[in-house]
Amino acid sequence: MKSYICAAILTFSAIPAAAENAIPAFFPNEASCYGRSYSSDHLNSHPEQRVTMLAIAPDFAIAHPMIGLWIVGSVRGVPGGDIEGYAYCENGAPGQLDCGMEGDAGSFTLSAAKNGGVLIEVGRYGMSFEANPDYVTLESHRGDDRSFILQPLANCP
Repeated sequence: MKSYICAAILTFSAIPAAAENAIPAFFPNEASCYGRSYSSDHLNSHPEQRVTMLAIAPDFAIAHPMIGLWIVGSVRGVPGGDIEGYAYCENGAPGQLDCGMEGDAGSFTLSAAKNGGVLIEVGRYGMSFEANPDYVTLESHRGDDRSFILQPLANCP
């Protein structure tokens, strides 16, 4: 009987952790931005990677418990090279945000990475961005643009 009570206590004590709000952990304020510019050496060793720079910045203007994210970047092999997008994120698994790109343009998850960074993992149906004059899609099942580790930035893009 004691083992059943202990199991019940452990089960119910884990519920608050599962409902944890990851948004303030990643974005405590509007200056909480992340980004990465990939070096020539990195890009030369990953010829299938098109993304040369990626950055995210929070937008607290949408309704709680969600957060918006502005996403900007640069992609090689695309005229102009600059991409931009917007995502709506909500708490997912503990310590993770589940994000959908505006306009049904795919999805991604955001979770913690080393050294205070974040890991973006492209969703099953990819992530699409506006690029002048067209769109760019990062696919989850091919190429080297499936996950990105971004570090905190001193200034938001």
